[in-house]
Formats: sequence, structure tokens, C-alpha cells
Amino acid sequence: MARRKINIQRDLGAKGVPTGQAETASVIDELAGSMSTADIGFRPTDQRVYEINLDRIDPDPTQPRRLLPHDLRSAVQDKSLSPAEAMRELVLRAERNDTVALLILGGKEKGPAEEDDDIVEDTGLLALAYSIQEIGLRHPLNVYRIDDPEQPDQTTYRLGEGERRFWAHHLLVQRGHEAFKSVKCIVETLPENEEIIHQRQEAENAARVDLPAIARARSMQRIKERLNVEMGTRVPGENTIKLPGQRELQIAVGQRVKTFTGRAIGDRMVRNYLTLLNLSLETQDLAEAAQLTEKQLRPVMRLKTDEEQLALVRRIVEEKWSGRQVLREVIPSPVKSSLREVSQITVEQRFEKRVLDAAKTMHSLLTLPQENYEETIIALAARAKDAKMRQALQSLRQTLEEILLKVEDLTSSKPVEVTLLSILPPLQGVQRHLPTDKFELFETDVLTGSQILDHLLEWRQNDAVLASRLEPFFNQIEFDAEALRTGEPMALPTLKGEKNPKYSDLVVYEVETGVSVYWAHELLVKRGESQFKTMKAEVVSITVVEDD
Repeated sequence: MARRKINIQRDLGAKGVPTGQAETASVIDELAGSMSTADIGFRPTDQRVYEINLDRIDPDPTQPRRLLPHDLRSAVQDKSLSPAEAMRELVLRAERNDTVALLILGGKEKGPAEEDDDIVEDTGLLALAYSIQEIGLRHPLNVYRIDDPEQPDQTTYRLGEGERRFWAHHLLVQRGHEAFKSVKCIVETLPENEEIIHQRQEAENAARVDLPAIARARSMQRIKERLNVEMGTRVPGENTIKLPGQRELQIAVGQRVKTFTGRAIGDRMVRNYLTLLNLSLETQDLAEAAQLTEKQLRPVMRLKTDEEQLALVRRIVEEKWSGRQVLREVIPSPVKSSLREVSQITVEQRFEKRVLDAAKTMHSLLTLPQENYEETIIALAARAKDAKMRQALQSLRQTLEEILLKVEDLTSSKPVEVTLLSILPPLQGVQRHLPTDKFELFETDVLTGSQILDHLLEWRQNDAVLASRLEPFFNQIEFDAEALRTGEPMALPTLKGEKNPKYSDLVVYEVETGVSVYWAHELLVKRGESQFKTMKAEVVSITVVEDD
């Protein structure tokens, strides 16, 4: 048995056995020699992890996911504040009970989502900082080295991925933990084509479950801008590029998202996300800090002004509304009618039915020829000559007048169907999207809404710069046009009218609110849907203008 053991040791190349005694290479030697060629499941890369001082790293201003409020972010971008100073200001704001700052740091509870909303994780910056303090940074930051030939000793770095980890380190330093003044980073060379950086960020963002809707919208907008150039086709014989249509672009964006997540989204959902970027910067900050979902923000876009939208988003955050609750707030359930849906017949219901019947009778009477009408009126008067009938008619007239007065009190505006040709095109809807020289064309020439839209569509197709500036305008009117086509409930535009006594049948209207709805009607008519040549609106006032 002992001899057998010695033979095994010799065969395996055991320690203490002279190598000269072995006629062939040992099993261990053969294994060691083959390690360089064997597939062992991993390969070394040229990436190295380094400790880099936070002060040498600049955040990426184009990152779709933005942690700081817009004013602090702009200050960091233009170098009026350092990242450390911006974090100090954010902490001070939280101490003053600023809602956005508290939400970013995690000092304010985010509302629970209902079963129809996406899951939102607790991602407060304080929680992440505490985790890094306790167990260290498990995933290093990705940074790109930027060399300055004039200052070779002052190498700086641009942040690629890891925005929240970067700011969590700044928060730890702000709280007195100087050991986190440096951060682990994977350093790469800044690529010549920065689209590579964008694509990496988009892939990381698309895969995140907890990405706020606003950040996801920014990521889609950046994908859309890139596809707008990639999908453009040169017009044969001309030095122009024909850009793809909006729906074609939105479908392509949805497919591009599929390459990151494995699941495509429809063009309508892409449009819903992109429309969120029409919110004011203050509203976007609050919505992103609270990690509101697209379902929670979609009904907000139906409100008319930035102030109303911001106020509603504040209520969503404070009262922890789900998307369904927001929708109920913006579009209340319609009040049920009175006659057929109520089992018990009341005096009001009987009166309503009889008034409707009487109205039909009066309409039939008024449509009679003049001679028949006079004969009928005389006959009715003869039958109503007794005192009781006259008293009943008088009471009826008094009651109807009181009802009409109450109606005037309850409704200050009148819903009407107005033809688009009687509405002055609202130029304020496009002014902020155009350079001065282009906008002056609309001010100097008297153009209809259809003619103005022709110019905008032509510029969007032939001028890439103008197309980019007009994107928010067309995103909004595409959204409203789709809502009009599908019959979704939406707030009516409001109009102010002017009328000349000499032309009593002619009223010229100006759009007070709902500018995008007007342009959505023009867009639908342009696409051949003639039923939208008239627009349902509320007329808030009509002014009589006398000629001088």
C-alpha cells in the first residue's frame, strides 16, 4: 500500500521527488503549460480601475437623467458653481424644506403606485450614499479622459455613466467624510464620435426600472434627433435632404428602444413621452425628483397653462396620487342625465320633459309659412283668452326667464362650432420656435392658418436646424390631433370675438387658450380630414367694434 502511494506521488510530480527521475512531464506541468490556451471563461481587458479626485471629474450636461434642479445644473455647466458648491446648495435647500431638494436626497417619501402604475424604487441620494459608506462602491464610475496640451498636469475627466454615484460621493464629502474625496473609476479615452457615449447612456437608462418618465423622455428625444439625421434621404438632383415623417420617426424610436430592452414600444407611447418635454423646467424638476411615471403625467398635459400644470404636479406629489386618480381629477366623470337614468320621477324631471316637448312644438310652429303661422297664433290666443290660461302663460314665461338668468350665471362662456377661416391664426403658438427673420414673414403677410402650416411643414422637411426647433411644437399638435381623431375628452379652446354692426353675421375670433388644439385642427384638415374644418370652442366674449 505504501509503495502504491509513492508511485502516485511520483506520477503527479509531488514535492520532494527529483524531476530527473520522471521520464515524462507530470500532469501538473502539462496543466500549467496549457493554461495560456485554455478557455477559462474570461479574458483580461485594457480597462483599469483608478482612484480619481472628485474635483477633476465634470458631470455630463447631456445626460438624460438629471439629478440636480435645472438652475443648479446650469450653474455647474457654465462653471459659475463647482459640483461641490452645487451639492452644498442642494443640502441647504433641503434644510429649508424645498420639496425638490428633499425628494432628490430622499428626505421626502414618494407616493406608492397603484397596480396600474410602474414600480418605482426608493432611490434617494442619502440612501445610496449610506450604502457606499457602509459597503463601498461596488460599481466604479465610467469616465473619459480629457487631456489639455497646455496643462499636462491638470488632466480632467468627463463623467460617462454613474451620475448618482458621483453625486453620492459629493454628498458624503459634504457630510464630512473626506475619505470619499476620491472615487473609483474605469478610465477610457474620449471617443471621437460622442454618439458612442450617448448610446451607452441610453442603453443604461432604458434598462432601468426606476427611471423617471421625464428622463426616459429626454433619452427618447435624443434617439429621435439622431434617427432624424440617419433616416434623412437626399432629394435626387437637389442639395436638400428629405426628413422622415413624425410617425415614421416615432416608430423607429420604439424599435431602437427594443435593442436596449428587448421590448419595443408603440409610436403613440413614444409621442406621449416626448410630449412631457413641453412641461416647464420647474415642473420637469419636480416630476423627475418625485420619479413620476408617464401615466401620472399624461393627464397633466391637458391643462392649459404652466402654472396649472405645476400646481397639479405638486398635488400629485403631496397627495401621492396614482395615474388613475390624476385622470379623474383632470377629467371628472360626466354628470348623468336626468330623465331616463333615474327611477323616481321628480317635479324637475317632469318639467324638463314637458319643456323639451314644448320646444319641439315651438320649433314646428316657427317653421310654418308666414300666413299659417299668423293663423295659428290667433287661434292659440283665442283659446287662451280666459284669465287662468293667461296667468299660467305669464307664470311659465317668468319661470323660463329665471332659469335663463341662472344659466347665464352658471356658464360665463358659450360652446360653439367655429369655422377655422373665422379664427385669426394664433402666432404666439409658433413664435418661440422660430428665428426672428422667419417669424417676421408671418407678421408682414396676411396668411391663413393653412398657409402658415404649409410654411412650417416645408421648413421642417428642408431645414434640419429649423426642424429641431419646431419639434416641441409639432409633438404637441400631433398629440392633440390624435386625441381629436379618437374622440378623447379634452379641454375646449377659448375664443374672444369681434363683430361689426354692419356685418352682423360675421364674427372674427382670436384664440385665448388652446392654441395647440387650433393647430391640431389645421393639421388634420391638411391630411384630408375635412370634418375638422370647424372647431368646437368656448366664446368668452364678443366685442362690437364700430368703424371710425
